[in-house]
Amino acid sequence: MRFIYLTALILSWSGVTFLARRAGAEVVGRRLLRALLVTVPLFLVFDAAGAARGWFRSNPHLNSVIFPPGIPLEEPILLGFLTLISVAIWQGVRRVWA
Repeated sequence: MRFIYLTALILSWSGVTFLARRAGAEVVGRRLLRALLVTVPLFLVFDAAGAARGWFRSNPHLNSVIFPPGIPLEEPILLGFLTLISVAIWQGVRRVWA
């Protein structure tokens, strides 16, 4: 059970990347990298503060590894996926409106 969430995130990331490339959206590249370099660390700081204060908790039975102060390994992957899907949607909207 511990790696189901991680596997689902990786499969989701792969699926969105595949669909975006198939649709002709230029998602993977410098634009995504810049967005990831800004959003993931920013939200990880927020998550670390929330975990340290007890606002957020991770289930050790569902997460592969939990790093102090309580952030699971899957969290940066989830944040990166949310950024990826946002960039993919943005690129799709720009293509439709262009």
